[in-house]
Amino acid sequence: MPARVGMLPFVLPVLLAGCAVLQDQDTPKPQWLEKEPSTGRAFYIYVPSTYQHDRPAPLIITCHGTPPYDVADHHIREWKMLGEKNGCIVVAPTLIATDGILGDGPIVGMLNNEKFILSIISLLGYRYNIDRANIMITGFSGGGFPTYWVGLRHPDVFSCVVARNCNFSEHNLDGWYPPDAVKTAVYVYWGANDPAAIKSQSDNAIRYLQAKGFSVTSEEIPGAGHERHPEVAMTFFLRHLRPARPSLPAAPRPGRS
Repeated sequence: MPARVGMLPFVLPVLLAGCAVLQDQDTPKPQWLEKEPSTGRAFYIYVPSTYQHDRPAPLIITCHGTPPYDVADHHIREWKMLGEKNGCIVVAPTLIATDGILGDGPIVGMLNNEKFILSIISLLGYRYNIDRANIMITGFSGGGFPTYWVGLRHPDVFSCVVARNCNFSEHNLDGWYPPDAVKTAVYVYWGANDPAAIKSQSDNAIRYLQAKGFSVTSEEIPGAGHERHPEVAMTFFLRHLRPARPSLPAAPRPGRS
């Protein structure tokens, strides 16, 4: 949401009401919290019960918005059942500079988030068989700042960039991504009853990206407000899956060296 103090009396109740996690929490395994060694920063992770080391698993990075209304714990809980059902590893990093009420996604914060997110992906690539061809970065509300910024700067890493009811600022994005970014699958969606600021910034994102040569899929969710609908992003991700590219060699078959 934009840096407009006059909107705060309206925006804060919307955040409090719209950021609740309503998704099913009854997964076969729990999520857990750990620290990435090189940065010392925390992230949540969920690995589906169906994970097998010889089968590359798609990866979802989900970016939270304005604390305390939207935090990493909310994101791992909204996504973990979708990860379980679709065989995806889910990561929710604890980010900075995602204040969508008074912030604008400052570059120094985005650089910090970029290092952190890429370090997590590198770490997981040694631990799990990550499908390097299918990694989605997505965000909700103020999480749009790192979603656009980190995702579009690394088209070699992220196959999909999905903004869900997100803030957007072209001033902190323009000139920071490579030409190849236009090949990335981008999806922007929001609720029909979202705050006007989210609607206008979603429109701005679409206009800006299309003007720069991106092919953008967009959608307004009928009857929805500033609410979590990760299943919409999951459907988009599944539709854009590419041939798998494992991060680890397959385990040898029995009887073979």
